[in-house]
Amino acid sequence: MAETRHLQWQADVIIGAPLEKTWAVFDDLSLIPRYHPVVRKVELPSGMSRRAPGVEYKCIVPTGSRRGWCVEKVIDHVPLRSSTVAFTDDSWGLSKLVSDFVTEVSVERSGEATTRVVLRGFYTPKGWWGAILNALVIRRNMRTRAADTLQGAKQLLESTPSSEGQPTEPGAAADGGRIT
Repeated sequence: MAETRHLQWQADVIIGAPLEKTWAVFDDLSLIPRYHPVVRKVELPSGMSRRAPGVEYKCIVPTGSRRGWCVEKVIDHVPLRSSTVAFTDDSWGLSKLVSDFVTEVSVERSGEATTRVVLRGFYTPKGWWGAILNALVIRRNMRTRAADTLQGAKQLLESTPSSEGQPTEPGAAADGGRIT
């Protein structure tokens, strides 16, 4: 499948957290609203909150110019390495402009306590209008959103850890207080 995909954008970041801790955040679908810049809710129709082949989830953007939703389905998953999701439906009309839209997040150890995370987007613009919009707007906006998402994950993972070793809200102390 990788041979037929058309890479449209890529974003990457080095996160100051071990690979296992970094993977745990990306693997847990319920954490998406904590690091994605506009997603505020994730619905889990299957009841599964971890990525696995076939798991579908719905990301909700309740406000702003991008208000709406998209449904994503995990199509490939290699724990502690990568996860690929297909966008199966959306309220924005993106599926009318691109086909075969998938994203892949991959992680790799880049040091003893650091992880490189790469987020890639693959799709094919539909028709001349899709190709024009992709060249002028879509590709750039998606790359920016991907970079913002990775920065959100970096902030979440590098924030003060809780007593259980899990990330807390940025700016929160382990005892629940605020860091100033």
